[in-house]
Amino acid sequence: MTDHNINAYCTICNKGYHICNTCKNEKKFKPWRTITDTMEHYKIFMAIHGYTTAGDKEQAKAELQNCNLSDMNSFKPEIKAAIAEIMAS
Repeated sequence: MTDHNINAYCTICNKGYHICNTCKNEKKFKPWRTITDTMEHYKIFMAIHGYTTAGDKEQAKAELQNCNLSDMNSFKPEIKAAIAEIMAS
């Protein structure tokens, strides 16, 4: 993929990716591709979002424990900080 195909950036890692117009223009629901570059990053996004809106740290921690965080070093600083806060005992 060439750089000119990049028209979206992942909320988790800020990696550029291509999103088709069908997803961009969907009004009934928000497809995960409009928020993140991978489904795994979307699961991380949902856990963090749930924590920031509902404040349920234990629920967010349980959700994050089911996510692949192996590429966390590529995450945006604010995402790493949120994960550290949630995972702290």
